[in-house]
Amino acid sequence: MTLKIPDLAGHEGYAAPVLPDGSTATTSTAFTRTFVGYQAACSCGWTDRRRHPPTPEGTKEAEYRWWSAHAAALLAAAPPSWLVVKSNLLHEQLVGLAADRPLAALTLLAQMETWQRALLDRAVSAARASGASWTEIGDAMGITKQAAHERFRTHATSS
Repeated sequence: MTLKIPDLAGHEGYAAPVLPDGSTATTSTAFTRTFVGYQAACSCGWTDRRRHPPTPEGTKEAEYRWWSAHAAALLAAAPPSWLVVKSNLLHEQLVGLAADRPLAALTLLAQMETWQRALLDRAVSAARASGASWTEIGDAMGITKQAAHERFRTHATSS
């Protein structure tokens, strides 16, 4: 069974059959070859090191490992798809506004910048309070852990 989460495009989890030589079988060869267990895997190329027995329970254990060891952390940093759609629409509308009415666009963008800074500080503080590392925060923002720490260390509730 393939496991999908709408907010994680490009990540479909599955229990990959493990062949006697230790390699994982593709789903098309899994039914024609003998396999010795299951291993959690993802369509992005991630594979768990743990092996599970070649039983229905082993399948479920591998699927759970995909979620717990791989997908959960990705989902924690993935914005909800409905909000990404709204953000993309707002971007398109602001591009049009900047072309047609640049002063109106500047007014709105200045207002957005003010609340955006406060929201960034709040989100970083909440992430640190929930146990996120500076590496995780930097990764979520597309910057290094050092840049994240330097920029937000005075706003974070825990350091």
